[in-house]
Amino acid sequence: MKTLNFVKFDRKHFDPSCPKMIPTAKLEVWPGYVTAVDEYDGGLMLCCDVSHRLLCQKTVLDMLIEIYQYNKSNYQDMAKKHLIGSIVITRYNNRTYRIDDICFSDNPHSVFETRAGSYSYVEYYKNHHNINIRDGKQPLLISFKKSRGNENSEAESIQFCLIPELCNLTGLHDEIRSDKKLMREIATFTRVSPNQRMLALDKYFRNINENAAAKEILKNWGISLIKIQDQIVGRHIDPEQIYFAKRNISAGQRADFSNDALKNEMLEVVHLKNWILIHPKSDVRTANALLNNMERCCKSFGMSYCTPSIVSLDQDRVDAYVGALRRNISTHTQIVVCICSSRRDDRYSAIKKICCAERPVASQVINSRTLSNETRNRSIVQKIILQMNCKMGGSLWTVKIPFKNVMICGIDSYHDPSQKSHSVAASLNSTYTHWFSKAVIQTKKEELVNGLTSSFESALECYKRRNGYFPDSVIIYRDGVGDGQLNLCAHYEIPQFESVSQKSVKITFIVVQKRINTRYFLEKNNNYENPLPGTVVDKDITRSQMYDFFLVSQMVLQGSVTPTHFVVLRDDSNYGPDIIQKLSYKLCYMYYNWPGTIRVPACCMYAHKMAYLIGQSVQRDTANNLSEKLFYL
Repeated sequence: MKTLNFVKFDRKHFDPSCPKMIPTAKLEVWPGYVTAVDEYDGGLMLCCDVSHRLLCQKTVLDMLIEIYQYNKSNYQDMAKKHLIGSIVITRYNNRTYRIDDICFSDNPHSVFETRAGSYSYVEYYKNHHNINIRDGKQPLLISFKKSRGNENSEAESIQFCLIPELCNLTGLHDEIRSDKKLMREIATFTRVSPNQRMLALDKYFRNINENAAAKEILKNWGISLIKIQDQIVGRHIDPEQIYFAKRNISAGQRADFSNDALKNEMLEVVHLKNWILIHPKSDVRTANALLNNMERCCKSFGMSYCTPSIVSLDQDRVDAYVGALRRNISTHTQIVVCICSSRRDDRYSAIKKICCAERPVASQVINSRTLSNETRNRSIVQKIILQMNCKMGGSLWTVKIPFKNVMICGIDSYHDPSQKSHSVAASLNSTYTHWFSKAVIQTKKEELVNGLTSSFESALECYKRRNGYFPDSVIIYRDGVGDGQLNLCAHYEIPQFESVSQKSVKITFIVVQKRINTRYFLEKNNNYENPLPGTVVDKDITRSQMYDFFLVSQMVLQGSVTPTHFVVLRDDSNYGPDIIQKLSYKLCYMYYNWPGTIRVPACCMYAHKMAYLIGQSVQRDTANNLSEKLFYL
């Protein structure tokens, strides 16, 4: 990659010679590749995929000036908050650095020591790079990098001092993410169709084989890069039948049943009898529109509806909502619906803390702007009713999973710099419509598995309480584990789960990987398309030393579909590949927030939602009486 003059960002390489410009936002998109060589069933192979990196044409100095003009009194704190942790590139040598600090006491005229003597930064850049630094008063950016060849965690760090006017920010920042129009424009470059992907890979292959220096490097290693046009063999799992309360339908080739979900009675209905609606006085029209639509829509879902206790707030301050919740929630309250005039994280967190821990009850927070479009109001309210039914302990649909006494369990983690939360979602009944969920907050010193095993033990006890016996076998889907952690899972996590469960309980342990670079396409008349949902590949491109397979579970109409990688680390019940593959696909239909398939089995998604809510908003243990409901949807 170095000989092709590509620039390295982490493990990816990008081509600075042909950027795609977005002049309105002063951004440029660099095309590039992510590569990995490994031993697969088909031999030694290179996994190569297209990648993109976003660069800001404005320098860091331009941004510092903007921050200063916006808030002069608190400029230094604002600048640190905005920039620390960002990755910058220095254009004079195309190297990347992470900003770890900003030094406001030094500037380009400050002096540093070298082997050749003392230099100021102004002199250094003039002598070494022929660059004249224009602003002599700008602060310095500090970046630390571990010294090379020293794997020790206590290794000495090398400090780099960078000049803001020579640095450009890279990557997506919150301001860019919140600009939907700009994100759509960026997506025109980064969302690559199967045909465009194949052209980019052909170009990569040509670049290497037409470059004498690159070929020489491979030759020195006794390696050559060849392109195999052989097709790999995949299988297609038939579309599922979706069972509602009174009828069943086929999900079809697209694995989408959104219209049917809004027309049919829910599988298990919890009738709305005792509930509370809280809203600010300014949103009284929104509240009335919600109630009118709910009254009309509940009947078609088979749900009986009673008028709620309505609490109208003079202001939409956080303490007003907290006070109203504490005063009005009783032991008979089924669910609390809060309408908020705007999106604010602190208010959302305060509501969830009260409803998940202090006064445990299912809660639904609605931003009034989502109900402002009267033409779309009905369909939005229908989805809110479906979500409320799940949060109160009901279920919407099911698929046929012909297992007996088998508990299915999903595990996922939420990573926050200050603390991590891990969560378990486990099935409680034979139709896989009721789930036990528990999340634990892991302190820095605590072992990851300690919290997980206690949650897993609680899930087994709950299963026994519900059914009168422990399950014969448990199938665990473990999300959030990279290749480097598979050994840790196999030799450390699985024995811990084994010790918690009864000796008679058989364990099947499957790792689910979403962030992968493998892609496969359907070829029709020299044209490449995304494969249909339910396409499985378990030969040729799977790992030579693993029991693994790839599954495409979603219909993707824009860009290229990313398959999900499943690695079976243990299979005590000897289900075999066929049953595990079909089960994994069936579970992708069982996530109640989406009337279709999702990328991972529903148990993983439930565990993820739970871990995210606890880690992001609640930040404490939730009440036990909520654990058998999907209160976090």
